[in-house]
Amino acid sequence: MRPAHVIVGVDGSPQSRLALRWAAAETAGRGVALQILHACGPAGPDEATRPNRVAQVAGERVVAAAVEEVRREAPDVTVTGVVVRAGAAAALLAAAAPGDLVVVGHRARSELMAILVGSTCQQVAAHAATSVAIVRGRLEPAGPVVVGYDGSAAAEAVLDSAFAAAAAHRCGLTVLRAYRPGTPSWPAEAPSPVIYNADTTRAAIAAELERVVAPRGEKYPDVAVEFVVTGGDAAQALVDASHRAQLVVVGSRGHGGFAGLLLGSVGSHLIHHADCPVLISR
Repeated sequence: MRPAHVIVGVDGSPQSRLALRWAAAETAGRGVALQILHACGPAGPDEATRPNRVAQVAGERVVAAAVEEVRREAPDVTVTGVVVRAGAAAALLAAAAPGDLVVVGHRARSELMAILVGSTCQQVAAHAATSVAIVRGRLEPAGPVVVGYDGSAAAEAVLDSAFAAAAAHRCGLTVLRAYRPGTPSWPAEAPSPVIYNADTTRAAIAAELERVVAPRGEKYPDVAVEFVVTGGDAAQALVDASHRAQLVVVGSRGHGGFAGLLLGSVGSHLIHHADCPVLISR
């Protein structure tokens, strides 16, 4: 098995250049190699046809320019480039191995169209067997890493990824837990039970977060941790937090959904609305 890589898809667009910049910085922080990939579409029936040759040459130019940019801006990063005859999403999915991070830029297109026909980032985020970063919004190296924690079976692994990201970015970590407050119809003269007291609920959730996070705090003593417990929708809470974060980390799925659905509603919402890059952790 080869060592882990960061794999970034490029096509020469402004969005892919932003993704390339982010991927190069992420590669340097992780101490791994960077692979730049350009997909120039499935080959026609005859590889030697003029359209195929033109697409290949254009792709090689895109990759060469990207490799040169990384070598100029991040000379310590080991970088390679490749042109693949396939669709963009299929090429990225095929290139990724366990432990890799796949990086894609977010296209400025409507959410409705992305749902109907599927953008590259949507397809890769939904189907990759490894972690995926969608580069969108601000790329300012300021603010904390924000991680959404929902108490699901996979959530602790997501916390591990978020702590590692915060350590690599040398920043703080905000652990956010959203919950939907209960709204029972109690008689006006009867006191509500303790479980429905908002302050008590928040305190209980915060205590649970501290218990879960404590062992990771010992492993990453330089990462300052903040807890945010809020009532309401988790996806919107994370979008709101993204305006002051440099990275939002979520799991591929949380509570509910179908076993074969690899990208949950929170992750799907974030890749269209977050104001900073989003890491779908697997």
